[in-house]
Amino acid sequence: MSDITVIGLGSMGSALARALLQARHGVTVWNRTSAKMQPLLALGAEGAASVAAAVQASPLVMICVDNYGVARRLLGADEVSAQLGGRTLIQLSTGTPREARDSERWVRDHGADYLDGAIMAYPEKIGRADTLILLAGAQAAFDRCQPYLECLGGDLRHLGPNVGMAAAIDFGLLSRTLGLFIGAVHAARICESEGVGMDLFASALPETDRAKWLIQTIHKAAYENPGATIRTWEAALQRIQEQARDARINSEVPDFVSNLFKRAIAAGDGEKDVAALINVLRGDAGA
Repeated sequence: MSDITVIGLGSMGSALARALLQARHGVTVWNRTSAKMQPLLALGAEGAASVAAAVQASPLVMICVDNYGVARRLLGADEVSAQLGGRTLIQLSTGTPREARDSERWVRDHGADYLDGAIMAYPEKIGRADTLILLAGAQAAFDRCQPYLECLGGDLRHLGPNVGMAAAIDFGLLSRTLGLFIGAVHAARICESEGVGMDLFASALPETDRAKWLIQTIHKAAYENPGATIRTWEAALQRIQEQARDARINSEVPDFVSNLFKRAIAAGDGEKDVAALINVLRGDAGA
């Protein structure tokens, strides 16, 4: 039996599995596209032939897929859910606080413990001392998993038993970042209206200002091959809007920002860096 199973081997799931292997934990992996398993098998992971076999292989099961709907479809098949009893499921897919609570209830109904998590870093930062990973759920479940999860990031935090807290902080930080994006592109238009070059504007920003890279990207018009595309950010915005509806809080801010992102996508900029939002405010999106 392995120490931990990783289900879902996209960029983030693969990074998590590599970090676990580098820490010398026994790891079983599964992915719908089996080719993504091969690099990890070469590093010493065990490959599972099915989701059911992957769950059965380890007492700790980590799932990192696109969203909770995908996670439920993978785990919900009778032959898979029958294997959950006595295990701990670590949910690292993207979802809302309501989805986290629903997921916890479903997992507990199948005899397993549950942790809900949010990774506050890009895949290339997994394993670094400054990488923040948030986990919520029962203390006993966290204590059981902590020795295996510490290798994933140096700032591993247990938030308490309310499983919605990790997603709430995740969405809060995303909202803060999205506000910075919108403020920065509007600031760029202010400067452009007076003939101020983006290089000059960027030079006025402190090196620690997170808007500096965005202004520099606008200056270079280097919108290709981003870490996260406008389309990816818009998917996150849809989740933030969903959370606002669930919690019955004002949604004017995410609704406004989402409108700008949708206009950029409609103009063909969906696969570009978020700095390309400047084109929407210029009125020439897609140029």
